[in-house]
Amino acid sequence: MLPIIPALLFSSTSVVGGTPAKPGEWRDAVAVLSPMAACTGTLITPDVVLTAGHCIDTGPAVVIVDTVDYGQPGGEPIKVKRSLAYPDWEHAYDVGIVVLDHPAAAKPRAIAAACSIRGGLVSGALVHLVGFGLTTKAGTGDNTRLHEAQIPIIDPRCGDEPSCVAAIAPDGEFTAGGAGRDACFGDSGGPIYLDTPGGPALVGVVSRGFAMAGAPCGGGGVYVRADQVIPWIQRVTHETVVRTKCAGAADEDADPPAATSEGGCAVGGGAGGSLVIALGALAAAVGFGRRRAGARAQRRRAELRPVRAAQSA
Repeated sequence: MLPIIPALLFSSTSVVGGTPAKPGEWRDAVAVLSPMAACTGTLITPDVVLTAGHCIDTGPAVVIVDTVDYGQPGGEPIKVKRSLAYPDWEHAYDVGIVVLDHPAAAKPRAIAAACSIRGGLVSGALVHLVGFGLTTKAGTGDNTRLHEAQIPIIDPRCGDEPSCVAAIAPDGEFTAGGAGRDACFGDSGGPIYLDTPGGPALVGVVSRGFAMAGAPCGGGGVYVRADQVIPWIQRVTHETVVRTKCAGAADEDADPPAATSEGGCAVGGGAGGSLVIALGALAAAVGFGRRRAGARAQRRRAELRPVRAAQSA
């Protein structure tokens, strides 16, 4: 059973149950923006962002790197060259990649290798949730600021929760959060960081939550294990993803098996002309696929709330 969390931690001005991120703290946590939606993602190579598969359906157009508020001037906006969802992501890994028009200046984040996960991804351990999502348990309002929270791991192997996808269980996903600390709409695709001797490493990708009546956010959720999709990422991008190193581990651990094709649901870059997202005109949008605990592991596309965008010729 989770410990009771003091109510003072559940400020309505934070990633549900967290606090605003400090500038420069999570430079690789990026805003993934389309004309009609906003998601979060993680820079894993200089020009590749890992996000949620259901975020690819919205047609990502611009990524804002190294910002704590994509609604304000600053950060590094980069056009999307192309995007690709994992094959049949609704019934497998809810992830996708966004390839940028040019490399970002920020340093990419290493993905936690299996050797790091074995010792750190355990029930009760705290991990870092970071994202641009909404900040209330009701999942209402707007937000463009980056927030962070520490959330506890509940089921590190995703073997006991019926909301886990059976086709990739165990060890394809994990569950975390709850008791008021959680991801929410707009955090989709965002990072879960695991502390390692070499610093925080990417261990999970925000996928979906356990919805409760009147409070779609705050009850915890399901996260895709980032290390499980490394082989697919490297095949479709032809780039090498950096992983953590562990003492005594040979070659950063062998790649996990990945029985998939190189295909997926692809979306091209900006549709002609120079697409520029007006930073000051964007409002947060939902992209976090909420669902009820105990429901069958069949994905549904996330609802999307519109954001305002500007396009220049």
